[in-house]
Amino acid sequence: MHETIGVEQIKNKIMADSKVLCEKIIRDAEREAGNIIEKAEKEAFQKVSIMIEKAKEEAARIGERMKAVAQLEERKRELKGRQNALDQAFKLSLERIASMPDDRYASFIEKVLLKAVSEGKGEIVFNQRDKERLGKKFVSEINKKLKSSGKNSEIVLSGDTLNSRGGFVLKYGDMEVNCTLETIMNMARPALELDVAAILFD
Repeated sequence: MHETIGVEQIKNKIMADSKVLCEKIIRDAEREAGNIIEKAEKEAFQKVSIMIEKAKEEAARIGERMKAVAQLEERKRELKGRQNALDQAFKLSLERIASMPDDRYASFIEKVLLKAVSEGKGEIVFNQRDKERLGKKFVSEINKKLKSSGKNSEIVLSGDTLNSRGGFVLKYGDMEVNCTLETIMNMARPALELDVAAILFD
């Protein structure tokens, strides 16, 4: 009888100890699982934070690049606008020269021509308008001035006409001296462009 009671006590103690041990194992497992989950959450949060920071940095870089491109395009538009304004200014200057009163225009052409003539006989070609408003009388006056200055030069009026806004072309055989208004303006433009730009864009 006493032996039976001893066995029951041992069984009960083993069962109680087993229950305590199981509960401890369960608590430890739950705590470990919690630690694992907490660690995983922290790592996930860190990774997400890093990804967000990288995304912000990349967005900032993209924003800077877009801003730089926009500024470059704006600068290009501004430069193109200024170039167009300069082109228009020189075009208007050319038109004003071509539209000067006949006496002033003849004086201008005379100055250019006296510097352009070479020794010998040359042929001068005008556009149709200048041929009509200057013509043989102008050429005759030039020849008188050439002769009085001691130059061995003579020019004759060509039957041809130029497709230009004004000025002339001198022909000496195969050689041509281009003094059209377009050519004169193009040659003068590099030296004048800065001053014109300063006036236009001050």
